[in-house]
Amino acid sequence: MRAKEIVFSGAKRTGILRSTSSSEWRRRRLLILCYHGVSMRDEHEWNAELYIPPNLLRQRLEYLRASGYNILRLAEGCERLQNGTLPPRSVALTFDDGAADFAAVALPILRELDAPATVYLTTYYSDIGLPVFDVVLSYVLWRGRERRVDLAPLCDRSEPLWAQTPPERQHAHATLVEYARARELDVGAKDALVARVAGVVGVNYGEVLASGVLRIMTPDTVAALPRELVDVQLHTHRHRTPLNRDLFLRELRDNASSIRALRGHEARLTHFCYPSGVCNTSFLPWLREAGVRYATTCAPGLASPNDHPLLLPRWVDTTHRSSLAFEAWVSGFADLLPKRPARRLDEQRRPSV
Repeated sequence: MRAKEIVFSGAKRTGILRSTSSSEWRRRRLLILCYHGVSMRDEHEWNAELYIPPNLLRQRLEYLRASGYNILRLAEGCERLQNGTLPPRSVALTFDDGAADFAAVALPILRELDAPATVYLTTYYSDIGLPVFDVVLSYVLWRGRERRVDLAPLCDRSEPLWAQTPPERQHAHATLVEYARARELDVGAKDALVARVAGVVGVNYGEVLASGVLRIMTPDTVAALPRELVDVQLHTHRHRTPLNRDLFLRELRDNASSIRALRGHEARLTHFCYPSGVCNTSFLPWLREAGVRYATTCAPGLASPNDHPLLLPRWVDTTHRSSLAFEAWVSGFADLLPKRPARRLDEQRRPSV
């Protein structure tokens, strides 16, 4: 058992988790939980940092309900955080990217447990209707890991390119992504490249496409999300954060335009999530210029009234997080423990564990 797990276990056994969760200190804080994908098939086995199985999401939410936590809409939680009116044990749920599995798998669980959530939607691939290139490429390489084949001919390399072991797959993925970038392949050509990779490694790409995995929700699906339960907010159009003001603002405008076309022009788009957790101090005035009031990072912690509203911390839940760690974080106890020194804003990215 890791050192922190031992500390969490002792805190639970002695009642410290319970007392922390009921403290005035905890009442003044909002835990914003971050999720990405909820598996439709085996995605959590491929990438346990991005995907959790549906039964684990259900367990998390059932624990929150059974333990008396107040699951607030993010917009309400942020406003009440600022004006000091949070109810005890406040939690907000966020889902990044807007993957198709949110509507197919997560939403029925949220409905059942009456748990509101915010979806940060990246809109480009919603219109395209194909799996996200770099993500589905990684998935296909993983699915075909039993076959040792040379992928070099697919990207004009003279040296062999294997993809059996994790380091080999990482290298092959980076090489193929760079090949697509260098050749300036459009989205259709990128998908065709993934199909060729799948054929070489022995993966039925037609089956992958038919399953609907690794796609962003279609426009019709986004439009149909229940407004009383799901709030759709900004995540950039192309899932990128340019360091150029005009390009950054264009990302937000394109994103907002697409969301309003689906959710209504009266939609209040004042919340933002940094794609991949990438932050930079340059973004803050640009976000304010675009009318964004609150933005979430992937820096772990409970949000307090002292936090910058455009740099709110979140706790990223993953398949690897134990139930004990989850309990320690929602209680607030884990946030009181010593942490590693914070990285500069321009170095922040989604944690790998």
